[in-house]
Amino acid sequence: MAERSVGRRAFLRSTGFAMGAAALAACAAPAATGSDDAAAAAEPAVVTWWYAWSQLDPAVETISGLESFRDHMGGDTTVDYRGSTNTEAVLTALAAGDPPDGGSNMDYPNLWTRGVVFACNDWVDGSDVINPDDVVDAVWQGGFYDGNLIGVPSIESFLWYGLNYNAQHVEEAGLDPDDPPLTWEGVFEWHKALSKFDEGGNVTRIGLDPIDAMAGEPDFISLSYGHQWWDDETQAIDLNNELLVQGIKMQAEFFRHIGPDNFAGFRSVEGQGAWGGAFNAQAQSMIIEGYWHAGETTIQQPDVAVHNRATWAPVPGFREGAKIMATGPHMVQIFKEGQNPEGMFKVSEFLHNHEACQIIFEQVGWIMGIESWLPTIDADAYPGLRFYIDGINDVTDWLVGRRSPLHWYVNTQLWELREQVYRDLITAEEAVAELQTRAENEWEAQGLS
Repeated sequence: MAERSVGRRAFLRSTGFAMGAAALAACAAPAATGSDDAAAAAEPAVVTWWYAWSQLDPAVETISGLESFRDHMGGDTTVDYRGSTNTEAVLTALAAGDPPDGGSNMDYPNLWTRGVVFACNDWVDGSDVINPDDVVDAVWQGGFYDGNLIGVPSIESFLWYGLNYNAQHVEEAGLDPDDPPLTWEGVFEWHKALSKFDEGGNVTRIGLDPIDAMAGEPDFISLSYGHQWWDDETQAIDLNNELLVQGIKMQAEFFRHIGPDNFAGFRSVEGQGAWGGAFNAQAQSMIIEGYWHAGETTIQQPDVAVHNRATWAPVPGFREGAKIMATGPHMVQIFKEGQNPEGMFKVSEFLHNHEACQIIFEQVGWIMGIESWLPTIDADAYPGLRFYIDGINDVTDWLVGRRSPLHWYVNTQLWELREQVYRDLITAEEAVAELQTRAENEWEAQGLS
């Protein structure tokens, strides 16, 4: 078992992320009365929870069947959960006046700025279950906007960045799995050595998709190159930046080596998708993902997982030695127009119990940053996980990610413009200039000024 805990205060200080007294501001969540509680306990209740993940369902089913869960909910409660449901589906339900009670793995800041979710400060302040001091600070404080807790951090929230690789592929290519590259230049050499083509020139295995999973997001490539495109304090957007230009140029080289159309054809094959699909099929040798890759791969494809190893995500050669990492909360957001907001909060409370954390860890492979539970994790339960458990104190560059209300908008636009770069339709300089303009226009269009 892992014997050391993550230092919460050190973790927060290292991110440079802190909240002022405004974090204690009152919220608009409805206060339950004693009579309301009694009525809820006397009648069967339904809590409707939608989330974008596809793999969480078995754990939710297990948790909702626990006697301890029923006791916590105060009666016979059914959790009507729906996986693989995205933000757009929730917006449609909101427009129809029939949203779920809660949502997770969605565009949290955007839903908050739309005014459709409760702030949860008062609920948490009155909770005997949730202890904010027992949650890694950067995770907990990452749930605050303008002093409001916009959801209950829970489910899974730990470390986001690492280069995971198939050691068997590496050995077969004549490379040393015990000496992985830590720079983009070195990873590109591995990419060329690990990629395979058939006699017709069609790619049959890729080394690394440089924008797969976490690597595709603007937060990642910016931090890798020593830049942050979003300033949480001033709300300034800095995308038209030379460091981002360099990052896009580097990522483009991975596509050019394979060929843009060749790469697209590879991805179109069933079972060779992103976010672990091609890695599980052994058609992809490396992937930049968070700690969850270790557990998910073990659960989904154990014969592949035994070859998985993890190390630091790459940085450019001029930043060699930098060790980057991000974190941030997933959460349960509670919709104002939901039918059972108090019930949804009670579900989110239970997710802070060690019993629920352990079920999610064992059945899905996920970790929630609960300080008192983290030391109980077996760092060797999943190949590659130990890197994330042991490496936390060696990080040099921290980020609390996905903070901008425009994060997912910028992410989508970056994907479009980056493809134009690696297809040589525009330059990287033109791409970041256009990205900056689009982001500023969207900021105005959403009334965020």
